[in-house]
Amino acid sequence: GIVYGNTLTALAAFVFASHGVLDVGMLIVLLVGLALVIGGAGALNNVIDKDIDACMARTRERALPAGIIAPRHAVVFGVVLELIGLGILYRLASPLVCGVTAVGVVFYLGLYTPAKRKTTHSTLIGAVAGAVPPVAGYAAGAGTLDVLALLLFLILVFWQMVHFFAIGLYRVDDYRSARLPILPVHAEPRTVIHNMVVYAV
Repeated sequence: GIVYGNTLTALAAFVFASHGVLDVGMLIVLLVGLALVIGGAGALNNVIDKDIDACMARTRERALPAGIIAPRHAVVFGVVLELIGLGILYRLASPLVCGVTAVGVVFYLGLYTPAKRKTTHSTLIGAVAGAVPPVAGYAAGAGTLDVLALLLFLILVFWQMVHFFAIGLYRVDDYRSARLPILPVHAEPRTVIHNMVVYAV
């Protein structure tokens, strides 16, 4: 689902940036490369978070906490997907598209994944990572980054905050069980909804 959702936003941004002249080959390269990178990041995140996932009803059936896949195999799988995906983007798309995508991976695995255990602001860090695919799509379609790419990035950041808080309210017991300090765990629902409205506006 995460791979599908993120590649879909990249596809939309690519079409938007192409101004009606679609380079189908570049689009395929973008989607394949991004799907591999996002899948690899997801696998590595699942390795790091297997203890958290085991505490939550919605994630305890994942392959790692369920013991179906060994962590070392998941690490190899994730790293291989990352390297192939970034290699495809670098060689067949552009260094810019590869660089933007790599920044997203760093934010996701290097900042968001550890921050989710420590701060209520982890959702904002995660929103930054999740807003990178449309920027990569825009860079692939336009060949550059400009103010429109920035606006697409900000739209996705703000929308994801609403999305994350909604999930947090719906699954607040899961997050409490895993001891994750997201806002819905530490604040009244009214406060969370107020934040959602602000981000939506």
